[in-house]
Amino acid sequence: MFFKISTILISICLTLICGLTTDPGFVHEVSSTKTIYHGVASPYSVRIQSEEINGIVQLEFKIPQGLNAQVVNSQNSKVTHHTNSVSLLWDNLEEEEINIELVLTSNVDFEQGEISPTLSYIKNGLRIDADLDKTTIHELSARGDLEQTADQNSGVSCLRHLTDEGEGVTRIDLVIDGEGFDGFLKITEETPNNCIVEIIDSELSLSQMENGVLNFIWFDAKSPLPITVTYKVLGCAHNATLNIKGKIDYAFGNSGFSQDIAYYIADSENCDVMLDLDQVDKNTTSQKVNNTSTNDALTPDKGVSYRVQLMAGHNDVTESWVTSKYKFNGRSDTEMHEGWIKYTTGSYQEYHSARNEREKINKVHDFPEPFVTAYYLGERITVGEALIISQQDWIQ
Repeated sequence: MFFKISTILISICLTLICGLTTDPGFVHEVSSTKTIYHGVASPYSVRIQSEEINGIVQLEFKIPQGLNAQVVNSQNSKVTHHTNSVSLLWDNLEEEEINIELVLTSNVDFEQGEISPTLSYIKNGLRIDADLDKTTIHELSARGDLEQTADQNSGVSCLRHLTDEGEGVTRIDLVIDGEGFDGFLKITEETPNNCIVEIIDSELSLSQMENGVLNFIWFDAKSPLPITVTYKVLGCAHNATLNIKGKIDYAFGNSGFSQDIAYYIADSENCDVMLDLDQVDKNTTSQKVNNTSTNDALTPDKGVSYRVQLMAGHNDVTESWVTSKYKFNGRSDTEMHEGWIKYTTGSYQEYHSARNEREKINKVHDFPEPFVTAYYLGERITVGEALIISQQDWIQ
């Protein structure tokens, strides 16, 4: 009851004290994708910096029909969802900078719309309603009806470079080049079955691995082309990688375009040759490399999950050694990541559960700064990416 009365009084206060100014007295920045891809959560953020904004403050986002907005970071505000709008209210804002993060998803019928943020606050006894930068977002179709070419002299293309590193390891470099795109780029690679995929360099993209399909997604690509993303396929014969198929999707204007990724192979003598796909054996099968490790293998989780990393090193140790050294009787799993053997424990669907487990471990054991790690379909990603994909709030 008190909360409802307080909110009503605040609303009346903001309504009665009315004013408008052309000089808001603050600086702000809106970061957002201009293109949304159906089925993929897209980031949107607003940063506002000013010493004049404090006390009762409201930030409202007008959301177009067919677009959904979920608040990821509310900065301790009260969040209210209305029809086609989201409102954040501070009873007593004390910070000199506001950082708000949303994730956007689209309905099937969404085509294009405009997000309009408005900041309201009190200055010299007057209410200030300041319109922030608007963002027009359009949908890039994911239903396979993309046009195949934009223009013979422009557009974006991608070449796949394969390098056999031996012992069942193939390095794959995807080189994106060209011109004429509006921020959104997506690479899709169908990798061989029963192989391990290790992402080496994602070039600031959101990388996802699901059911043998590897995606690199840029919602607002800012780096000038060309750019290169790199991953490795482990546990497969090199010939199996010749069956990889992929494509690159990108936005230009209000249209979407798609190109197949072509092969460009570097042989063992560093002599580049183009591969004739007709020469690839369609019956090539993948071969699994024997794993000699005696430690428990890391079992992939379904969807987004969180674990606690206990420690990392270059030497493989036994679970009994971990128990003796740190008096830790829980299960510890091992994984190879970025050249390190990393030891993790637990598997949680919610970030705060993993965080609580980390705090318990910190109080009892002397591990060197354990921390929460995140995974998507068994592939390690950043905690921030996991929170966006799962639409969970960040809890410190």
